[in-house]
Amino acid sequence: MAESVTQYREEIDTGECHMSQSREPTLTSPIHERDHTKGPDDAPVTLVEYGDYDCPSCGDLYPVLRRIQDRLGNRLRFAFRHFPLSEIHSHAQLTAEAAEAAAAQGQFWQMHGYLYEHQDALDEDHLIEYAAELGLDTDQFERELHEGTHEQRVNEDVQSGTHSGVTGTPTFFINGERYDGPLEFDQLLGALAEAGGFLGIQSQLDSDTPELRETIDRSRRGAPAAGAAIRDRFSSDEIFQRIVASADEEIDSSTRELAFSGLAAGFAITLTFLGHAVGAALFPNNGFLSAILYPLGFLYIIMGRYQLYTENTLPPVALVLTRLTSVPMLFRVWLIVLAGNVIGASLGAFALANSHVLSPAAMSAGAEFTRHGLSLGWWDVFLKALFAGWLVAGVVWLDHAARDTVSRFLLIYIVFYMIAAAELYHVITTACEALYFVLVNGTGLFAVFSEFWLPVLLGNTIGGVVLVALVNYAQTAERRFPDRDRQLLKLSWSDWLFGQSTTQPEMSQFTEDDDSDSGE
Repeated sequence: MAESVTQYREEIDTGECHMSQSREPTLTSPIHERDHTKGPDDAPVTLVEYGDYDCPSCGDLYPVLRRIQDRLGNRLRFAFRHFPLSEIHSHAQLTAEAAEAAAAQGQFWQMHGYLYEHQDALDEDHLIEYAAELGLDTDQFERELHEGTHEQRVNEDVQSGTHSGVTGTPTFFINGERYDGPLEFDQLLGALAEAGGFLGIQSQLDSDTPELRETIDRSRRGAPAAGAAIRDRFSSDEIFQRIVASADEEIDSSTRELAFSGLAAGFAITLTFLGHAVGAALFPNNGFLSAILYPLGFLYIIMGRYQLYTENTLPPVALVLTRLTSVPMLFRVWLIVLAGNVIGASLGAFALANSHVLSPAAMSAGAEFTRHGLSLGWWDVFLKALFAGWLVAGVVWLDHAARDTVSRFLLIYIVFYMIAAAELYHVITTACEALYFVLVNGTGLFAVFSEFWLPVLLGNTIGGVVLVALVNYAQTAERRFPDRDRQLLKLSWSDWLFGQSTTQPEMSQFTEDDDSDSGE
């Protein structure tokens, strides 16, 4: 957490950033269109931060501010203004301009988070790397940094801060009044609650009941931690909000994170193929028992939060349906994860095909999975995969409704056991099976791809998306953001179809009546 005022004063002498202790008590430059803000314009509380991306205290405070934003939801408007202390921090000016260069391509808040989360690597090479991970035009980004395109924009923030008496970072203003209190979660949240008249939050803080806070607080992305009507059960709206929050993290993940997580998941699916082959070898005429180890890889992957095509790529469909993210952004996640999964599954298939991990009987049984699929015909495989897609989409929905590990374990096990017992097909398991078949039998790759793997891919995708669209989305279409103007969240149709944009799915927390009840 940020240091005390005394420590800040000591840091001035040693060349560290410090919190402003200016004489001016008010913000002289009100919020206007050029400011970077999160939250509705009519929010009862506005918090303005003058910060420096190279300031350690600002970095320490970043997760606290995120937690506060998630706690207050649409009752808070947060604005960030640059105040780079270039004399103290060598990367201060460059990172501020980098954030503005990202803002020019519609990614200010994404770069804002990257800079605070990677304060140990803020040189130009790393900034360009972050821009690439965010999908920015790196040539434009680098050119604007070299030409100082955004220097004036940063200087305008500095001038506005100077006029308001800001001398160091971080400095905060609450509804235009400077905040000089402790930079800790409870104290800052309490000051905001007092400014907004949030009696429930004030009562909760006064009661100092950790169990109550854990019940009421939401996740970092705004997902409910408990049901509003029945505390241990979520409504369909609350489940949908949790899916949207989870999907937002998927969409925000960098290319590197998605690719490596997808690679790990693809390799882990080898455990499912191995378990299924062993089961089929031990119980060749008993589909009920031969499927008993099939869910093993999926348990590793889903509970370990690896990126697996369908399981982790279906939630972003919710963002597209609500026009919170664009179609190209969805395809980006799908393609990266699918490629990583297939490469990982290929490595696992290669290892099993060129080793003695499987017994001869298990090797023969493993090859039989694909041979049987090829004998069924294109449309039969597609329909089997379609039903598997529905089952997987159900796992996505119910997984976000569950609140404990045992429930999730049983859910994953039963559903994926059903897929194997009913001889349905999952696209990444099928990739491992098909590639193993090609390696063991020398069959042409294209024939196996077109006649077996492709219908599974299409069936899983269509089945999963249809269930998300017709069941998960449709039943919450009118109430998914009950306290927000949905039009403020949505992308324009052109951005939705062709853009590389995502809006923040800021879910409302509880209404003020809920707060009051909570504090009683």
